[in-house]
Amino acid sequence: LTAKEIWNKSDMIVKVKEPVKEEFLYFREGLIIFTYFHLASDKKLTEELVKKKVTAIAYETVELDDKSTPLLTPMSEVAGRMSVLVGVNYLQRHYGGSGVLLSGVPGVSPGKVTILGTGVVGINAAKMAHGLGADVTMIGRNPSQLRYIDDLFRGKVKTLYSNPTNIEHAVVHSDLVVGAVYVTGAVAPKLVTREMVKKMRK
Repeated sequence: LTAKEIWNKSDMIVKVKEPVKEEFLYFREGLIIFTYFHLASDKKLTEELVKKKVTAIAYETVELDDKSTPLLTPMSEVAGRMSVLVGVNYLQRHYGGSGVLLSGVPGVSPGKVTILGTGVVGINAAKMAHGLGADVTMIGRNPSQLRYIDDLFRGKVKTLYSNPTNIEHAVVHSDLVVGAVYVTGAVAPKLVTREMVKKMRK
């Protein structure tokens, strides 16, 4: 069967990635699409789904009674761990980075990592950064989660309540910043400005 035949004969399409532009022409009223959508960052896809009256169920917005997102969690675990590995790569001089080694070496202080967000992505980023030996600070708004993180890392990962002063101070004194704030169905708030980034440790 061709892609067109599959789309046209199906009442429900189950995908892994969001529909690509070439698939928009298969949208129709009554069709159900179940996949990761990330609509907050894709205006055109959102408009096409609304215009064609498609029923779109996004994996990342499926919640349990406790507000956890079981279908997003595995992706978030990977994203959190990968964020630090990618950051380490771009800290190298030949990528324009500062050349800081997050783990440090005897006689040299470890690099500083700030993680904005204390959810699944943030915790997994912290596990990776802390495991490498970095000096890690996590910033979040939920006091209970901050206490949990303090217990999880036995006080070896610093925690700060999220406010503009704490964010700016932590960011400008960091070698690597990981944005791990997620708001279901919305664009994540912009907590870090260009000015802060320009002041970061060189």
